[in-house]
Amino acid sequence: MFKKFKNLKIFKSNNSWVELFRTYLVGAFNLVFGLSISYLFQFYILIFIPFPLRTYVTNIFGFSIGVVISYFISRKIIFQLNIFGGTFKEFFNFTLINLINLFGPLFLWFLINLINEKLQTDELWFLIITILINGVILPIKYLLYKFFVFKDSL
Repeated sequence: MFKKFKNLKIFKSNNSWVELFRTYLVGAFNLVFGLSISYLFQFYILIFIPFPLRTYVTNIFGFSIGVVISYFISRKIIFQLNIFGGTFKEFFNFTLINLINLFGPLFLWFLINLINEKLQTDELWFLIITILINGVILPIKYLLYKFFVFKDSL
């Protein structure tokens, strides 16, 4: 099954538009994975922590787990590099860039909490807002990955 996917044009080309498309594919996977982790932390694991602190802690846990997985997937899928061929500097830069994914949503959730704190306690609104936030951040991250993080490996 994976051989069929490997033969698709989107997995063979290194065109920037194709890489951006693969960024959204990886981003979609990361989003589903991250939402699953966030949902578990937000509504089941960290229920002893009051809102809005729970949302902030949930984002930190989701970031910590997700950044490691995302690094290896981004190397392999987006830029078609050896999955384990990176350097510590590259991983450090990747983590640094991904702080956008940590502090961007935290800041936006802080603003949302000022406007309507009930949105973060509602499961549907939590999901919708998280998807919107991450969808806007992805193209920015792709450019930073390409020209800052993985530039020496490409």
